[in-house]
Amino acid sequence: MFIFLTHFIRNTMLDERLFYFIHGMVTMYFLVAGLHRVSRDNASRLERVCGYVLLYWFFLEAKDLVFYVTPVFRDNYISNLLILIDMTAVTAGCSFVIELLNPGWFTLRRAFVLVSPFLLSISAYALTEAEWIMHATFIFVVCYSIGFTIYMVYAVRRYNRMLRENFSNIEYVHVRWLKGVAVMLAACLVVWIISCYYSSWVVDSCYQLLLLLLWVVILYFADRQRAPQLAPTSAVNVKPEGDDLVTTLLEHNLDELMREKRVWMEPHLTLPDLAALVGTNRTYLSNYLNNTLHTTFYDYINGFRMEAALALLNDPDSTLTMVEVAESCGFNSISTFRRVFVRAMDCSYVEYRNRILAEKHPQGEI
Repeated sequence: MFIFLTHFIRNTMLDERLFYFIHGMVTMYFLVAGLHRVSRDNASRLERVCGYVLLYWFFLEAKDLVFYVTPVFRDNYISNLLILIDMTAVTAGCSFVIELLNPGWFTLRRAFVLVSPFLLSISAYALTEAEWIMHATFIFVVCYSIGFTIYMVYAVRRYNRMLRENFSNIEYVHVRWLKGVAVMLAACLVVWIISCYYSSWVVDSCYQLLLLLLWVVILYFADRQRAPQLAPTSAVNVKPEGDDLVTTLLEHNLDELMREKRVWMEPHLTLPDLAALVGTNRTYLSNYLNNTLHTTFYDYINGFRMEAALALLNDPDSTLTMVEVAESCGFNSISTFRRVFVRAMDCSYVEYRNRILAEKHPQGEI
């Protein structure tokens, strides 16, 4: 076998050798990254699901390496069968995204349901060798991907709405990064389809590099991702009958907590936390914020934080840095502070600060 591989490599062209190197590198990346995540004692559920997906992609990549270096597998029938097996990678990626947006969703039974159409296609081609099955499956993969993208847009909006209604700090639980991943995934899908119909070592190498880049980005954000945790609240002193007296009492308690006790200074304040302090339940407080104040919990709490930040910034003699302003007003991260600031003031922190300094020291003043 070693002699065969040595002879095989010596008789390959440069672009083909480059492809083998890139493909081998990507294959080992999937193996190492997958094993690292499934073997960690303190790995989260999402990390383990991600690890299983990576190991499945390792299987697909390793299978192709064997295919390329073994002439017996270069038969058109075997080649098409392996391509059909590669298509199941789509469902592996979908399983990870669904688990991300719906923690606790992933089970082997549900994963099997997602992959079952592809298993039927593989079985049908294996028995009949009908070329139309290949073309039909390609079309199905495109439709499957488009349908999942539509679902993902809906699921991300629902997920973000849940975050804004329950959390004042969403730095490590938001999924905005999925937008970029979706674009990269679409690019990988297009290049992969081209590589299936147009045989080129360069195109295959581009696909492998795109695939590697895609998973590097996914793992970077997935490793920072935290599952949203909401502690239950048992306080129900203010009952949700909805009459004027109850609403007035809630307004009074809420105003006292915000204006006098400044509970918004707690960086990780959540809706259940505030509901317990007010003396009501989470549902009633959420309805009050959404339907009466026409805001979300995220915007409501960060609105008070912004008021405090602006009070500091409006003092032209202040020497506080942006980090110090953010931390002194309850913001847990600079990126969150920047995002909230731009949304509220329609300008950056630096632009606003320069404007304040310019008002104190007009141009030409000595």
